[in-house]
Amino acid sequence: MIDIGKQYTPDDSFKAAARLHQSQYRANVLQLACNVYGSKLTEQDAKALNIYYEGLNIRRALRKRYPEDSTKRDGDMLRSEHIPFNMLAPLRTSPTLAKHIIKNAFGLESKAPYKIKIEFAPKPKQVHLDDATSFDTFIGFIDTQGKKIGLGIEVKYTEKGYPIGETEKKNVADKKSKYWNVTRESSAFLDDNNPKLQKDEYRQIWRNHLLGLSMCQLSPDNENKLDDFYSIILYPSGNQHFNKAIPEYQSFLKEPWRQKVFGCTYEKFIQAIEGDEEIMRWNRYLTDRYIVREEHHS
Repeated sequence: MIDIGKQYTPDDSFKAAARLHQSQYRANVLQLACNVYGSKLTEQDAKALNIYYEGLNIRRALRKRYPEDSTKRDGDMLRSEHIPFNMLAPLRTSPTLAKHIIKNAFGLESKAPYKIKIEFAPKPKQVHLDDATSFDTFIGFIDTQGKKIGLGIEVKYTEKGYPIGETEKKNVADKKSKYWNVTRESSAFLDDNNPKLQKDEYRQIWRNHLLGLSMCQLSPDNENKLDDFYSIILYPSGNQHFNKAIPEYQSFLKEPWRQKVFGCTYEKFIQAIEGDEEIMRWNRYLTDRYIVREEHHS
């Protein structure tokens, strides 16, 4: 038996359960040694890309986006940076699969061709938010009315809100910054100067939403110009932070924008995955890998 490894006492209940789950998966399924904590792979096993699913071009998608190794990204099973590849890169292998999941997980009708990019920010950044904001995954498609639609997907696991950084602090304080210009021009918000938007609980939801709204504000000849945008947070149901923060953020918006920022749980996303034997193997992998059993965080 491989040791499940050291856990971390200060974790909240869900993070503790998720860390234990990942530690057990590493030890019992991957059968690999740990690095300090049970949820971390050794540098060698991180470089071997053991944190990623083997099929459906997932590892190829990773290497195309990130040719270089990163122990932080590829070795920490509890961090979310690798999850967009495991969950969303397979959509690039089949327009039929993409259409089905966009409909059944996100409730949206779509048509090919699909533009699916992981860790994507439209350029030049000065035209958008003039900072490092990016989508964990961006999906572009045409809807049934022929409109150009963008989905910006933010993938979370155990993360919550986070303390403000220096660049953000400057942009939030400056009412002439891109953050506030896009907010005002969008007409999406009940209060264009709502101070709650800058709070730790909502700021990242706001930034990702703004990045998509900025793409709707481009000139018609810009290749990144969107007719409409949906901001989606993909997270496990046990992460209580987003169960609370998403409806609170929606309350800051007017209709119809309120319906265009929403959460999708890992459970709902995985349930939407249907297909041949290869697709269902991937479904089972995601279930076994990321779904934390209820008794672990009751």
